[in-house]
Amino acid sequence: MDKRGISRKDFLKNSGLGLAGIAFMPSILQGQNSHLQKDQTTALGNSYVLKNVRLETGFEFEGEEVVATKTGLFSVEIENGKIKRISSKATGKEEIDAKGMLMLPSFRDMHIHLDKTLYAEKWRAVRRSGGIKGMIALEQKTLPDMLKNSTYKAEKLIELLQSHGTGFARSHVNIEPTSKLDSLKNLQIALANKKNSFGAELVAFPQHGLYNTDSLPYMKEAAKMDIDFIGGLDPTNVDGSIQKTMDTTIQLALDNNKGIDIHLHESGKSGLDTIEYLIGKVNENPVLKGKTFVSHAFALAALDKVKQETIAEQLAAA
Repeated sequence: MDKRGISRKDFLKNSGLGLAGIAFMPSILQGQNSHLQKDQTTALGNSYVLKNVRLETGFEFEGEEVVATKTGLFSVEIENGKIKRISSKATGKEEIDAKGMLMLPSFRDMHIHLDKTLYAEKWRAVRRSGGIKGMIALEQKTLPDMLKNSTYKAEKLIELLQSHGTGFARSHVNIEPTSKLDSLKNLQIALANKKNSFGAELVAFPQHGLYNTDSLPYMKEAAKMDIDFIGGLDPTNVDGSIQKTMDTTIQLALDNNKGIDIHLHESGKSGLDTIEYLIGKVNENPVLKGKTFVSHAFALAALDKVKQETIAEQLAAA
């Protein structure tokens, strides 16, 4: 089973304690309230043992309903970043005390904008004006200054994610005439600096519209770089055309063997029409199945139950 799609319940049911070789993030035990310090593990090199690690071992049921999680305390031997052995007894080796804290596979943040964070700077209030077109205009003014130290800020945001157990992210990256390719290049430097402890997928994202601003030339360049998905934004509200924008986005993905991840805030008919158009195009191009995503998808929340079930079946099939 695809590890990205396996449920926690199935993971426990199928694996029991046979977890050797599954990569975990020991940093989950190094959060803000933990007494485990990073140098405790690094001082021991690539191999070390954690004792008193709490692991989930199964479920408690009332009838068919899960009502609680069973746990136990174990010693976990780690070698070269992977779990080598799990034991309920002391290993006889020097051990780091995890103090009964729960160990989990590291979390994955599947929608974030690492490239244009204000984190690690002075606090600023959120500014919103004029809907999505107003936000685009605001970004065109603020991005040049943000880009000056965006690599540093991205690294600090990654460290914040890691401190709470996240070891992977899918990040949208601005590709438009204001940033050109600089936002992508700056983030790639940050990710390279964190590559030993943090993984990522990148979405080349025309935040200011593919045609609303002349973003297509830059998107074509970005599609040939080390990115994973072609992004898109509200085709009706921003570009004024579902077909033109979506066809170009889809063709970029096909031509460059990339996936698709569309930002779709449109909540009315245009939002649903975009989702249905995308479903049709994916069915026409089966190579896109399993690697096409719609972020936000607010239009789905406004549907009645019957239509929701119908569109859910169509999305699952595509």
